[in-house]
Amino acid sequence: MANRKNSHRRRVRVAVLMVLCGAVFAAFFARLAWMQFVRADYYADKAAEASSASYTVTQHAARGAIVDSAGVVLARDTTVYDVYLRIPAPPGTDLRETVKAIESLTGSKDVETQLAAFFAAASAGELPVMQGVGSDVLTSFYKADLVQSGAVRAAARGVRTWPNGTLLPHALGFTGPITAEQWPTARRRGLAMDAVIGQSGLEAAYDDLLRGQDGRVLVNTGFDGAVRRTVPLREAAPGATLVLTVDSALQKELQNALLSQIEVLRTTKAAGAGRECRAGAAVVVDVQTGGILAAASVPGFDLNRYRADYAALSADAAAPLLDRVCQGLYAPGSAFKPAVAAAALTAGIDPAATVNCTGRYGFYSGYQPGCLQYGHGGPVDLRTALEYSCNIFFYDVGRRLGVDVFSAMARQLGLATPTGVEITEAQGRLTWSSDENYQAGLTLMAAIGQGNTAVTPLQLAAYAATLANYGQRPALHFADRAVNAATGETVWQYAPTFTTVPSGEGVFGPIRDGMKRMARTTRVLREAPVACAAKTGSPQLADTLPGGGHYVNSVLIGYAPADDPQIAMAVVLEYGGGGSNAAPILRAVLDAVFGG
Repeated sequence: MANRKNSHRRRVRVAVLMVLCGAVFAAFFARLAWMQFVRADYYADKAAEASSASYTVTQHAARGAIVDSAGVVLARDTTVYDVYLRIPAPPGTDLRETVKAIESLTGSKDVETQLAAFFAAASAGELPVMQGVGSDVLTSFYKADLVQSGAVRAAARGVRTWPNGTLLPHALGFTGPITAEQWPTARRRGLAMDAVIGQSGLEAAYDDLLRGQDGRVLVNTGFDGAVRRTVPLREAAPGATLVLTVDSALQKELQNALLSQIEVLRTTKAAGAGRECRAGAAVVVDVQTGGILAAASVPGFDLNRYRADYAALSADAAAPLLDRVCQGLYAPGSAFKPAVAAAALTAGIDPAATVNCTGRYGFYSGYQPGCLQYGHGGPVDLRTALEYSCNIFFYDVGRRLGVDVFSAMARQLGLATPTGVEITEAQGRLTWSSDENYQAGLTLMAAIGQGNTAVTPLQLAAYAATLANYGQRPALHFADRAVNAATGETVWQYAPTFTTVPSGEGVFGPIRDGMKRMARTTRVLREAPVACAAKTGSPQLADTLPGGGHYVNSVLIGYAPADDPQIAMAVVLEYGGGGSNAAPILRAVLDAVFGG
């Protein structure tokens, strides 16, 4: 009985064990079938990953063009190609033979050395072997079957070129690789170490709009070199087109007018009267928006030759790399007198009140500066003083106001203060009673735009526009908008801004009258296609003439039409021989803009 029970128990245990074993084997085979059939692709990918390598490839975004107000291209990218050796070599190719072919095509013996350095750092990827080559070089790689076979990859990118590199070179600026000093900031902006960015001028100011965003692609290859898949990580987004307020046709006219007048002065004028002139600057602005229509700095240079000619340009005593428009500092001379007039009228001085011009200002016994009395003498009111540039009137008014009062007004009108322009500009300076060298006579000099006062041509243009606008000072700017190159959609728009000088017709009306009268005293402006308003200046330089006396610059501010201003302008000619010598440049602009 007991044996029968034990035998039954054994059979039950065996049966249970068999059932459990069967269940385990069933689960095992079910799992195996699930892995082989349901998850086959997943494990195939895992196996492939175990026998492959991955790397990322950058797809360079096209940098946006810079165009003038009419769409004329001033700066753009031209396509060049970078050539990369793929490692490991793809199926059907031999890495050693590929290297020999590349060295034969390029004439370089460094590829093997570069390859050894590459293998010391990575097992797969792409080795750059040529950069910035043209389509002719790329064709040679195709003829050698290196591109089609996959042994090398050619990637297109853009390099900056300028259809006319002599137009606006200082303002447009340059692009270049990120420097070591720029890298920490660039990294925070999410840029790659090899990114090309704007380094100066408008290229730097609007880099975020122009640069676009590079794309990235993940490439997975087997150890046999075969590309197994590519995964786009980020699409390349081209940069926007930057549209300037500049009129390239007017820019050419302005540059030609500057160069022509400098040549005329050099070949026709006497010593001290303009013969020594070699450089200058001029700028034209839209008084209603503050947009810069043209800005010329002479001598200049060709952007296309900048890097090749840099050593000669930087050593040139004429300083062609200096942006005289935005960074040249000059005494304004008598072009400063409208600022003193504005301070006087704001202080309540009657524009009809007179100062007796005797040719010599005798208020101080130890310092009695003179006046050339061009066409005037005796009692002189404010309008006449502006018309004939009477020094005695402004000595007296400036003394009575005090240097701090009229310098403060000059700053409100746009002198020695930021203009708003997007590129680097000099601050400039005015004359103040707190200056270390201040004495009473310095007030008299400052009242006629000398003393310690030095401003840029761009500030003079902002000042002229403020006088034209009855005290509304526009912020100056080169860029108008940025547009999507593919769709034409505006992605950014400049919004004009103005600073109000609280005065109005009572202050600016008499000044405008005086400036209109001054323009009529000069034949070249009197015969212009539209009536204009102007004020010239002949500030003395420290350099003395061999026979005594001082060399002088030529300075001019103006706007037109006189009664409904559209444009304002400033001109400076170094060693120009006097303000009237700048008038032909204003005339050339009036002819170009208004016909003549």
